[in-house]
Amino acid sequence: MQFAEADTASHRSGSLVGPQGLRTDLPAELPHDRVVIKCKLDTSGNLKNLQVLEPGPAAMTIKIVTALRTWKLRPALRGRQPVEVNAILGFNINTNDRN
Repeated sequence: MQFAEADTASHRSGSLVGPQGLRTDLPAELPHDRVVIKCKLDTSGNLKNLQVLEPGPAAMTIKIVTALRTWKLRPALRGRQPVEVNAILGFNINTNDRN
């Protein structure tokens, strides 16, 4: 997961601590193919506004998007305050297989 604070205009003090997965189950036996999803992680730890940037096979992409709707994460924190972040999630990515 790559992430960046959604509200870049408010630079509060303290470093940004990344989100952590609490419930991040994916379906078993997904094929080895590349899927990339863009979303927001809200201050409650829920993924919102899921957008497929790089789809894999249709069935795989649907299974991943469906699973993401059930994920729960510890939100990103600035100090002790949860902050909304933009996130990019990659699945079954091998960076050596790009042409």
